[in-house]
Amino acid sequence: MSTSTRIFQTLPTNFTTHSKPPTCLASPPSTPPLETGPSNSESILDLAVHVLSTEAASLSHLTRIYTTNPTARTAFVHAVQCITHSLSINHGKVIFSGMGKSGKIAQKMVATMNSLGLMSFFLHPTEALHGDMGIIRAQDVLILVTYSGTTTELTKILTHVPSQTVVIAMTAHNCAAKCPLTAGRESAILLPTPVHEKEEVTFGVPAPTTSTTVTVALGDALALAVADTMHTIEGRKTQDVFHGFHPGGAIGDRKRTLGDCAVRSQDIPLLKGVEGRKVAECLVLAFRGKNGWVGISDGSVVPPRRLRGVDDPDISLVEAGVVVGKGEMVVLDGGIKIADARGMVRPGQILEIRLSDGEVGFAESEDIL
Repeated sequence: MSTSTRIFQTLPTNFTTHSKPPTCLASPPSTPPLETGPSNSESILDLAVHVLSTEAASLSHLTRIYTTNPTARTAFVHAVQCITHSLSINHGKVIFSGMGKSGKIAQKMVATMNSLGLMSFFLHPTEALHGDMGIIRAQDVLILVTYSGTTTELTKILTHVPSQTVVIAMTAHNCAAKCPLTAGRESAILLPTPVHEKEEVTFGVPAPTTSTTVTVALGDALALAVADTMHTIEGRKTQDVFHGFHPGGAIGDRKRTLGDCAVRSQDIPLLKGVEGRKVAECLVLAFRGKNGWVGISDGSVVPPRRLRGVDDPDISLVEAGVVVGKGEMVVLDGGIKIADARGMVRPGQILEIRLSDGEVGFAESEDIL
């Protein structure tokens, strides 16, 4: 018997032989991991601060132009007057157009204008050449957004724009006679949006950064100047118009009051007493009403959320526990801002709201939370 055989026979019966698992070598990452030490953090922050300070400098440069340059100042005032005249007198509209990043800025300007009550639209240059030119009317104002001022798609549009339409070019050019978008067009207005230093020089890459910053800023200035001018003529305040177009969100909450969301008692169908009444009867009334509320002759109410939570319509209203008596309600003044009222209520509460005209309204706390 061989030595190896004798050794194997002396091993425990539960011993098994396993082949040794192969050693796995970790594959090197395709991209070296980012260093997270102090030195790397400083370089990241240095770059961020460099970008922010450069963009701030570009805005200072733009401010200086519209503070000291008579041509730019005159052009800006003329642009505001033309847009105001188009919107308030000629019943026209403002049309923005731009390609690429400039197109995105143009769309942002449209949103800002509309939020201020200045009717505006975005026209994609390529789509314009395939039928969308029909949106432009003689009484409109066309604003072309392009840093270079030589965008081919925009120059093609101009050949089809009515001669009476006012064209405004927002571009880095500083001379209307030399800008392809304004040269030879009598009614054209040039609003310069130059930067103090080319982006490729500043950041090593010509990515739209400072150029887009100054264009957005001038667009904001134009929108607010037009809004203030036009709404003053109409006898309105810009802030009132703005809030009127923002009924939702945090902005809407700052303006809206509890009275705005209250369901008036006169608009709630009435059920005469709860004794012997089933949920089904209440559901019929709620369905016929405008708002899902049901009133009880003793001043109690059945809120819509509680009524929807009942599974069996054949049980009594008392058994369902959906009736809220006057003593269970939270009484609040209708003039309280919704944003302030949120700190006064809890989920599941029913609000009795005292309205300015002496009437009473109701709301569920979930309506404002």
